[in-house]
Amino acid sequence: MVHLFHIPTLMLCLSAACVIISIFLTLLWLWDRNSQALLRWTVGFWLGCLGLTLLGLRDIGPPILSIGLGNALSLWSLGLIWLGCRAFNEWDPDAPSALAMSGGLVWLTLVACWPRFAEDLNIRVVVASALYAGYSFLIVNTVWRGYRHEPLPARRLAVFAFGLHGLFYLLRLPVPLLFPATLNGGYPNLWFGVVTFEYFIQALFGALAIFAMVHERLTMRYKVASEIDYLTGIYNRRAFLSAIDASRQRPGGDRVGAMLALLDADHFKAINDTHGHGAGDTVLTCLSDLVASRLPQGAIFGRVGGEEFAIYLPATAALAHGDLLEHIRVDIGAMAVRHGEACIQMSVSIGRCILPAGPLDVQMALAAADRALYASKKAGRNCVTTSSFVPGEKKPTGAYPGPAPSTSIA
Repeated sequence: MVHLFHIPTLMLCLSAACVIISIFLTLLWLWDRNSQALLRWTVGFWLGCLGLTLLGLRDIGPPILSIGLGNALSLWSLGLIWLGCRAFNEWDPDAPSALAMSGGLVWLTLVACWPRFAEDLNIRVVVASALYAGYSFLIVNTVWRGYRHEPLPARRLAVFAFGLHGLFYLLRLPVPLLFPATLNGGYPNLWFGVVTFEYFIQALFGALAIFAMVHERLTMRYKVASEIDYLTGIYNRRAFLSAIDASRQRPGGDRVGAMLALLDADHFKAINDTHGHGAGDTVLTCLSDLVASRLPQGAIFGRVGGEEFAIYLPATAALAHGDLLEHIRVDIGAMAVRHGEACIQMSVSIGRCILPAGPLDVQMALAAADRALYASKKAGRNCVTTSSFVPGEKKPTGAYPGPAPSTSIA
């Protein structure tokens, strides 16, 4: 057991692993050169590679290079990883740069100016433990605070990896006082070897957590981009329909009815023709924001066409807010949208259908709401029309057939 670990060999193996990690981080950064987090993580891991290589050559190179610069580079590596985590949180990564670099500078100063420090392994172990633990807990604090705003599962993995690393070094602080570290021909006593091996494991663990955080954020952003309307920030048509399906598949979701409504901005083409497409975009954004602010909890809201929006409301919420659509219609009519020097008035036509409990064909439900919307437009626009929904009915072609739906006109 005494010769289980060989420190120079461990350091060189760790350095080789860090080189591989650094290459992949470099490729990621080259793919996204605007990422300040990837830039700092990449530089940090390359510094760590160099530092670990120097530590692995401690029996060959002079102490100022191996013990001094090797540890300083490793400390700067952790500092840059911390700054990368700040950048990943979209905080200012450069504000605490002095703190990030101070650990390595303190170490170099002690090696250069205090001869006993350079000679006494146990003093170095205590100081290194304090510095490494400090930077590890800074990383943990930063990643955890970011998790509260962006709960990526990999953030928890990073908290665990760097938190465990910091705890190891914190626990190592008093050990040299009770069991002084020894290093004979590169072979340490057992506890010193175990802690050094932990450094090897943590470097791999921490790197995997960083890769996972980057991957999860990209996956989440691609998912959001595929589901969210680029202009209004609400569901697009596909995501709106999927959200209805998900809502009805929850326990009890298909046992209650619902209300489905379509809203269409009146004379929207005239707004575009008169004021330009920029004004049209502003109108749609303001309309979307107003409707979203009026919807109760449990409502599903999406943009399903150019100037057409849809609302799905479970029956319990629909009954509790019976006049919701009428209030929305009135509020939109009273809204003045400013674009440049123009002040644009607008109105909406709304078609609504009441959906029964049980299995639902969403496309047929949309067809029923669309017939009610057509009736609102035919009635002169700026009104709310309610249409019946019969499961299994076919979507008609041409004008609205059958008996006239009930209409509320402004």
